[in-house]
Amino acid sequence: MLIDFSITNYRSIRERQTLSLAASAYFKELEELNTFDAGTGEKAPRLLRSAVLYGPNASGKSTLIQALDFMQDRVLHSQKESQVGDEIDTVPFKLSAASRADDSEFEIAFVERGVRYEYGFRCNRQRFTEEWLYAYPQGRAQKWFHRVFDAEAGKDAYKFSSLFEGDRKRQDWKDLTRSNALFLSTAIQLNNEQLRPVFDWFQHRLRVVTSTADLNTYYTVDLCKTQTEKAKVVAFMNSADLSIADIRVKTTDFSPDVLPKTMSATLKEDLIRRMSGKALTTLKFLHSDAQTGEPVEFDEDEESDGTMALFAFAGPWLDVTENERVLVVDELDTSLHPLLVQHLVKLLHHTGSKAQLIFTTHDTTLLSQKLLRRDQVWFMEKDAARATQLYPLSKFSTRENEAVERGYLNGRYGSIPFLKDLDFYGV
Repeated sequence: MLIDFSITNYRSIRERQTLSLAASAYFKELEELNTFDAGTGEKAPRLLRSAVLYGPNASGKSTLIQALDFMQDRVLHSQKESQVGDEIDTVPFKLSAASRADDSEFEIAFVERGVRYEYGFRCNRQRFTEEWLYAYPQGRAQKWFHRVFDAEAGKDAYKFSSLFEGDRKRQDWKDLTRSNALFLSTAIQLNNEQLRPVFDWFQHRLRVVTSTADLNTYYTVDLCKTQTEKAKVVAFMNSADLSIADIRVKTTDFSPDVLPKTMSATLKEDLIRRMSGKALTTLKFLHSDAQTGEPVEFDEDEESDGTMALFAFAGPWLDVTENERVLVVDELDTSLHPLLVQHLVKLLHHTGSKAQLIFTTHDTTLLSQKLLRRDQVWFMEKDAARATQLYPLSKFSTRENEAVERGYLNGRYGSIPFLKDLDFYGV
C-alpha cells in the first residue's frame, strides 16, 4: 500500500512536493473506517484509505498524477522498451534557468508483502543519474543499492548492501543497465527475485488512470461473462440505486451485413479485413417491468451516460477493492455524478479492504459530507514563481465541525482561482 510519493522538478512542480497517505496521529475522527494498519509490524502510523486533491485549473493536479504514471512506466518498461540513445520522456520545471538544467526526481514509499520500501531515482532526458532502494524488514533500514552517475568517470558508480543478494550476478546487472534504463528494471529482467516484490508493487498493485476518458466497458464486459463476477457487477451498480435486474452479454460472429449501408467502400473494406474471424459483443441491461415485474431489455445506447460510466468503472473498481490495489484517478468527477463519487468513497471506507483511492476533483460537496478526515484533503496552487505547491487541510487550525466546503470556496485555504473582471469594448 502507498505511504507517500514525492516529486521534484517535474513539469509544474519545482521544489519537492510530497503527498502522504500516512494518517495523522492528531486526528481521531473516522479512524476505524478511513484508516487501516499497514501490517508491517512496525510502530508506524496507520494509512489512509483515500485522499482527494483540490485546486484550480492548471494548479498541478494532473502533473502529480502524470508523475506517478511516469515513474510506474519507467520501472515497468525502461529496460525492455527503450533502446540505446532513446531519450527519457521527462520534463523539468521550465520557468527557471536552474531548474531547466537540473534533473527531475521521483521517490515513493510503500508496503508490499508486509515490508516497507523506499525507492527513488533522478533523471534527465539523456540518462538516469541516481537510483536507490531501502527496505525495512522488521522496521530496520537496509540500503540495498545506490547508483550514482560519476560525471568525471563517465559511468555509474554502484554501492550494494551486504544484505543485497546475488554477489556473482551484480556485475552482469550493472553492465547490462543502460544509461536510459533503471537498475531495478534490468535486474528483474535478469531474474533477480529479491527485487521482485518492489517490481510487483508497480506492476500489480498500482493502477493509474490519467484520464477517465480512457476507461471503457471492455474489462467489465469480460467480467460479466461469468455468473459469479456478473453478480458482483450488478450488485455494485445497484448499490447506486440503478435497479438493474440482470446484464446479458451476447457474442456473435462478425458479419459485413451489420455495417451501415452509407459507410464508404474504403472504410468498409478496411473494417471487414480487420474484423474477419472476430466476434462481436453486445451488451443488454435488464430492468423489471413496473407492473408485471418481467425483465425488459435495454440496449447500451438506451442507458444514460452516467449508467454507462459507472458500468465502465465497475470492473476496475471491483478489481481494486478485491485485490487491495492503489487506484489513482485524475478528475474522477468528469465521468461520474457527484453523488456517485460520494458513493464510491463511502463504499471504499466501509469495505474493510486495504485498497486505496487517490483522486483529483472540482466537486466541493465531498467536503460537506463528513466523509473525509482533515488529513485526507489536499490542496494544490501555484506560488509567485508559478510553481505548484501541495499542502493538506490539516496544515490549518480547523475546528472539528468547521464548514470546510464553505471555507474553501471563500478562500480560507487558498487553492482557488483568482478571476479578473473582463472589459468588453464596442458592445
